[in-house]
Amino acid sequence: MGLLQGSISYARFFVRGDLPDNHFDSFTEALRLRALRPLTVDDEDDLRAGWCNVANPADLELDAEKLFLDSYLNVGLRIDRWVIPGPLFKAHFGEAERAYLLKRKKERLSKREKEELKKEVSRRLRNHVVPVSKAIDLSWHLDTGIVRFWSSAASAIEHLEVLFQDTFHLELVPESPYTTAARLDLPESVLTAIQMLQPAVYHNAA
Repeated sequence: MGLLQGSISYARFFVRGDLPDNHFDSFTEALRLRALRPLTVDDEDDLRAGWCNVANPADLELDAEKLFLDSYLNVGLRIDRWVIPGPLFKAHFGEAERAYLLKRKKERLSKREKEELKKEVSRRLRNHVVPVSKAIDLSWHLDTGIVRFWSSAASAIEHLEVLFQDTFHLELVPESPYTTAARLDLPESVLTAIQMLQPAVYHNAA
């Protein structure tokens, strides 16, 4: 969260590429197609990311009225993942391991058997927990191409960049002094000088 309440700290990006004709309609349809599909106990995936209503992460039925405000597109990036509490998994895995070894008259599991048994125990325990869900706000000013994303976590940004590209077929570029200068159509000599800048140290490292 952050756009409507909570933190005012966000990461900034800009969108490289031209908006398509009738982008309100095409973006609405694209967001609907990539709205989050909630995880189920039978899924192979341990984690899934998709779009949600920025005002209500539980609302996955997206339409233009929920997405657009004047020149802004506002949407939530929701990330769901299965998280099995460590003590619960350890207890059930130990029981499953003992039963497996006894049935096959073995003293220890091979690496492959251990990995397969871990997956089996994890899938079984999904019936006793619910996926952990996190929603992160995104606001895109369509006129300027500026995107604000209320997280700076590397994993969240990675999910955002992949999903944004898949949804809009446009490149999402992290803001930096160089990319900002490039968008201002500054002379090539200035851009080259910016690329060569080095951080200044204002204290004695010793």
